[in-house]
Amino acid sequence: MEHRPDPIQIITRPSASVAQDRIQALGAWMDAARHAGWRVDPLDEPVDWPAGECGLVDIEGLRYLLRVGLRGRTRAVLLPAAHADRAVARPLAGDPASATRPVLQLTTWAEPLFDAEPRR
Repeated sequence: MEHRPDPIQIITRPSASVAQDRIQALGAWMDAARHAGWRVDPLDEPVDWPAGECGLVDIEGLRYLLRVGLRGRTRAVLLPAAHADRAVARPLAGDPASATRPVLQLTTWAEPLFDAEPRR
């Protein structure tokens, strides 16, 4: 039985500055996949960067399209502007009195490509 996570289960959460540089986002995801035990090779084919595509990779004979966008779920801490400076440390300490709300954060993930799918 396979003990490695499937490549579609591997996600990275790049910072906003890294996500702006699709090459860095691609590299971070490839590092995570390699750390999980996969042999990953980048493919030199064009992708639609404005649509959030980072690049194409070959993972042990199957092709995957890497994307970056708002997908990962997290929580944003809500602080009143007047209290932000002195209250910033409380949420980090797990203060249950801090108000939060669910938000999506930048995430890089892989989608399998099938031979029948045409590339633009």
